[in-house]
Amino acid sequence: MLPGAQDPKLVNDQLETLEELYRDDLPPIDRSVRQAFNALELESIHHVHALGDGDSYHAALAAEMVFKEFSNALYTPSPAMRFLEYGADYLRPSFPRDTLVLGISASGGSTRVVQSIERVQANNDQILTGVLVGKSDSPLGNAAQRVIASQIQEKGRTPGLRTYVASLMGLFGLAIRLGEIKRVFHMDEANALRKEIYDLAKPAMETFEAAKEPVKKAVELIGNPPFMSYTGSGPSFGTASFASAKVVEVCGIFAIAQDLEEWAHVERFAYPLDFPVVMIAPPGKGYWRAKELARAVKQLGHPLVAVLDSEDTEISPIADVVLPVHGKVRESFSPFLYYIGASHLAEALAYKLGRAMFMTDNEHVIKLREEMRRQIYG
Repeated sequence: MLPGAQDPKLVNDQLETLEELYRDDLPPIDRSVRQAFNALELESIHHVHALGDGDSYHAALAAEMVFKEFSNALYTPSPAMRFLEYGADYLRPSFPRDTLVLGISASGGSTRVVQSIERVQANNDQILTGVLVGKSDSPLGNAAQRVIASQIQEKGRTPGLRTYVASLMGLFGLAIRLGEIKRVFHMDEANALRKEIYDLAKPAMETFEAAKEPVKKAVELIGNPPFMSYTGSGPSFGTASFASAKVVEVCGIFAIAQDLEEWAHVERFAYPLDFPVVMIAPPGKGYWRAKELARAVKQLGHPLVAVLDSEDTEISPIADVVLPVHGKVRESFSPFLYYIGASHLAEALAYKLGRAMFMTDNEHVIKLREEMRRQIYG
C-alpha cells in the first residue's frame, strides 16, 4: 500500500470494540440527552427535523421508526444539503418551540449541517435548535441552542462504525426521553427500553463472530462486481444505506440502497442480472415483503446475501448466503445489530480486491480528495 493508505483492517478493529462501546458509552450519551433539554421544552416539541451527511444521515433514517413508535412527535430525517436549501426556509411552527431542528455530525465540522442550524436560527427564533455531536467544542457544537454530546473514546475515526452507533444512541435516547416526558409510557418503561439497548452489547459481539465464516462465502459469491444493490425497509432502509456506504468507502465498489418495494418497481429491470443484492430483513412489519422480494431476486438470477435473524427459516433457504444476527431485538431497535455483518463484508471484499479504504491506494484520487474535503468541511 502507498504511505498513508488506510488498511481495511480498521473495520475489524472497530467491530471488535462493540461490546465495550454499547456498555460504556450508552449511559453518558443518554445522560447528555437528559441534560440537553428540560421537561417543558420536551413537552412542547411536536416535530423533530433530523439532518446530517453520510453516516449521520443514515443514522437519522434508521431512527425514524423509533421516533414514530415512542416519541409522540412527528419526525423528518433529511440530508443536510436538502434541508439547507429546500427545508430551512419553509419551516412554519404552529406554536413557539414546538419544532426541534437537530443537526447530527460526529466530527462537528460538517459545513452544510452547521449552515442549516445557522439558517434556521436566522429565520425564526421560535424554532428550537439542537445538535447531536461527537465534539462539543466544534463549529456545530457552538452553533445550536442545545447540545447532545455523543463523544466516545477515539479509536480511529474511520470507517465510522463506532461514531455511527454513538449517533444511534443519541437519537434513540432522545426518542425515548420524549415519550417519557410526554407520558406515552412510565419512567420504568422508559428505563426498560434503555436497558434493551444496553443489553445488545453481547448480541452485537455474537453477531460479529457469527458473520466471519459466512462473509468468506459471500466474498467468493460476489467476486468483483461493477456495483452492488442493498435493500431494506423501515429502519432497515437506514441500515441498508449505512452498510452500502461502507462498501463504497472501504472497498471502492459502487453500492446504493433502495427500499424493498421500490426495488421491485425499479431495480428489477437493471442489467446485469448477476449483480449482487444484499437484503436487510429483520423480523417485523416489512418481513413479508422481503420474503416475496427474495424469491424474485433469485428468480432473476442475482446472488443474494441476506442479513437475517439467526433462527430465520423462511428467507434463509432462499438466500445464497446468510449473515446471521444473534439476539432477539424489536424491529425499531434492529439498527443496533443488523449493520454488523454487512459492514464486515465490506472489509472482506476490500482484502479480496487488494484495495485500501477511501481509495487511498490511488495517487490520482489522493491529490483530488483535498479539494472535496475543503468543499465539505470548509
